[in-house]
Amino acid sequence: MKLKVTQVRSGIGHPARQKRTLESLGLGKIGRTRIHEKTLPIEGMIAKVSHLVKVNIMDLSTLKPAEGSTKNRKRIGRGQGSGRGGTSTRGHKGAKSRSGYSRKIGFEGGQMPLYRRLPKSGFKNINRVEYVGINLDTLTELSERTQIKDITIDVLRQHGLLSSGKDRVKILGRGELGTTINVTAHSFSKTAKAAIESKGGVASII
Repeated sequence: MKLKVTQVRSGIGHPARQKRTLESLGLGKIGRTRIHEKTLPIEGMIAKVSHLVKVNIMDLSTLKPAEGSTKNRKRIGRGQGSGRGGTSTRGHKGAKSRSGYSRKIGFEGGQMPLYRRLPKSGFKNINRVEYVGINLDTLTELSERTQIKDITIDVLRQHGLLSSGKDRVKILGRGELGTTINVTAHSFSKTAKAAIESKGGVASII
């Protein structure tokens, strides 16, 4: 069980031992609140300063929202005396005063909205296929460094040339191919395919 201890009177003018007790309880200022487990030492300290504090027992029946965290809803249409009668805070006439009104996103009161005023051009091809380009000089360097003759997507990923196994790879023709290699990829440029096959290698498309 927990105790909610709130200081309701100042410790000024009271014995120093009582001020020290308030500090031990985590108090010291009027209005300050602390929650403690209900134990004999805590109850003993509270008894010494019972005239300075207010104690509430905390359980499921005493739980309530923190002060200021909730507020009453705005009640409208309850007469002029309420301050929200008459037009019920909606003003006179117009679309916003009618029931069922819901402003369309982008609506600017009837003038040409921004999304129609701005010029538009081009389009985004939803069927576009993105490739990661790898050139012949990169493959040559990889083959000479690792002595690998069969270069596949897994080999490229293991050596850091691809960030993901889902990347589609196109072999491009920059540089010279200095060794015979067999390459498996999703696509080849004409120059790259001719260079690989001229060295006796095989260009295989997945």
